[in-house]
Amino acid sequence: MLQQEHYIQSTEEEVSHIESVKNSIEELRESGNFFSVSLQTLELIRRFNHLYIQVFEKMDANPSLLHQLVVAADGLEKKLIRES
Repeated sequence: MLQQEHYIQSTEEEVSHIESVKNSIEELRESGNFFSVSLQTLELIRRFNHLYIQVFEKMDANPSLLHQLVVAADGLEKKLIRES
């Protein structure tokens, strides 16, 4: 039977991770390499940006949105690493 390692991130760690992904998106935008990423990655970026605006700019305190943003950031980070 496979064992899985479980860990819980604090909210500060999650926000730090989200900001790191946001910075990666900005670097990608500034470099002009949007054409080198897949459509799936572009859709993840669009979804991430939408959630980021809801949570951090519009200050929506819905925990579900924050969780969706954390999940989107994790998936997007993995896609960006694979495609770079």
